[in-house]
Parts: sequence; C-alpha cells; structure tokens
Amino acid sequence: MSELDLNAPITEWELDEWTPNARAELTTILIESGIAHKWEQTVLLVASAVESEVEDILDEIENNIAINDSDDDDDGDDDDEDIDAAADSKVLGQLSALAQRISRNPSDTNSIRTLERLLEEIDGASAPGETSESVWRQIKDLAGQIEEALVGGAQSDESTAMDLAGRLFAILRANV
Repeated sequence: MSELDLNAPITEWELDEWTPNARAELTTILIESGIAHKWEQTVLLVASAVESEVEDILDEIENNIAINDSDDDDDGDDDDEDIDAAADSKVLGQLSALAQRISRNPSDTNSIRTLERLLEEIDGASAPGETSESVWRQIKDLAGQIEEALVGGAQSDESTAMDLAGRLFAILRANV
C-alpha cells in the first residue's frame, strides 16, 4: 500500500460514533483494497480520488453493523421499548454520518437511497430517550427537506440540500 499524499485533495470522515472494532474492520478492508489512508484519532483521511470507493465500503460496514445490532436485539425478550430506543440511537448515528456525506457530495446516489430508507424508518418513530420531541421533529423535518431538495422536484437543488445537511449534521452532533 502506498503512503497517503497529504498534499493531494483529501476527504475525511469523522467516525467517532463507530466502535473501535468497526474502525479496525474498516482499516483491514482499506489495507486489503490497497487504499492509502491515515487516521487522526477517529477521523479517517483518504485521497479524494477514491472517495466513492471508500463511501461504498463505509456503507457496507454500516449496513453490517445495523444487521448485527438487530440480530443482537432479538434475544427473545418482548421489551419493545428497549429495542425501539436502540434502533432510534442507531438511526441518529446513521443520519449524522449521512448528513455529513450529503453536505460534501449531494449527488451521491448511495447517500440519497440511504436517506430515503432512513426516512421510512423514522417516519412513525418517537424521539430517542434523551432527545426532546421538538429536536426530534426538527431532525425529521430537515431530513425530509433534504430528500425533497434532492429528489422531490424536476431538478435537484444540491446547494439547498448541502445547506440543510450541514444544519442537520450540526443538530445531530449536538444531540447524539
């Protein structure tokens, strides 16, 4: 694997919501894929030229984490409140990462599909444990506005989507 050229355009992802095991799995996949990278604590740095490839890897790992989390929750208990709270917390982390990606690249079709899936997931969901109902409504409203800007009209409004995604990321960062 070649060394990451810090003088070339760099893309970064803040992965502080990921577990150390998930970040280690990501590192292994990046090495196996021959993708030069660098970690600065929980921030992953890669050359912008391979951003879409890394996005695909991140999405794959996030989807695997979500699947494993839902498998772990299926322990035979019928305590729906605990399962709903865990699902909401997971969705907030996914929305945060997604908002950050959209604020950087609103034309990424994987991000748009993920946003649509997450909006379906949170549609009837109540606010997570420590999130107020007003903040939860604001999060859902901003996510819906982002989707509307990207896929709602005849032509997408990427600059509006980027602005809304930045606002959503700031709210989620303060509340996740």
